[in-house]
Amino acid sequence: GGFSSLCWLLGHGAGTVTEVTAAESGTYGSTDLKNAVESLSSVAVEAGNWRDPAFLAGRQYDVVVADYLLGAVEMHWPHGADGMFDRLLSATKPGGYLLIAGLEPYELILDRNDAKERLVLDIESIGESAAYVAGESTYREIPREWVQRQVQRFSGEYEVVAARDFAMKLTARSLKSQTSYAKDVGKKIQDEQLRNAFLDRIAALEREVDKTWGRVETVGQNYGIIIKK
Repeated sequence: GGFSSLCWLLGHGAGTVTEVTAAESGTYGSTDLKNAVESLSSVAVEAGNWRDPAFLAGRQYDVVVADYLLGAVEMHWPHGADGMFDRLLSATKPGGYLLIAGLEPYELILDRNDAKERLVLDIESIGESAAYVAGESTYREIPREWVQRQVQRFSGEYEVVAARDFAMKLTARSLKSQTSYAKDVGKKIQDEQLRNAFLDRIAALEREVDKTWGRVETVGQNYGIIIKK
C-alpha cells in the first residue's frame, strides 16, 4: 500500500484499516506511513513480505484492497503472483470482498505502429531491460484475464461480482518517473560500455517525451475487479 490507497480507504469511512507494505523506507515505506497516521488509533501499519507464510498468518478482513499490488509482486516475490493472489483470497473473511486494481500490460494492448504508444512501450522496455541486465527484479503487470482465471480455480468459494476497465491518462511527469526508474537501475549495470549505452538511450527517450508528449494523453488501460468470498 501507500499514501494514496490509505487516504482512499479513510475517505470511504472504513472503521479500522491495516495498511500493508513490503518496505520500511521509500515511497511506500512503513516508516513514513506510521508517522503520517500516528494520531489515528484506527490505523495500523504492517511491514513484511507476503511470501513469508508467518506474515499476517490467520488474519482476515472484511475488505481487502490490492491497489496495483499484483504488478509489484515480482519486485519482492519473484514468480510469486499466484502465491500472492492465494494470500489475498485467504485474508478475505467469508462474506467479505477483495478489490483488485491493476494495469493491463502495455504489450497486450498498445500498438508500436502508433508513435505515442511506441514511446510508452519503449520506455517500459528500457526500464525492464536495464533491470534484468543489472541483475535486479522489476515490475511485471498482470492482465485482468489472469485475475479472473485465478478466481475460477476456486469455483464456488469466490465470485467476481463486478469488473470494469478504465482508460489511463499519462502525463509527461508520469513517463519521466518511469525513465527515472530506468536510470536508477541502469546505473547499476557493471559493464561501463553497456551502462553508457543504456543511459544514452534513456536520455534520448526523455528528450522525445519533452518534444512530443502533450499535457495529458490517454494511453493504456486500468481495470478494477471486485471479488466476493
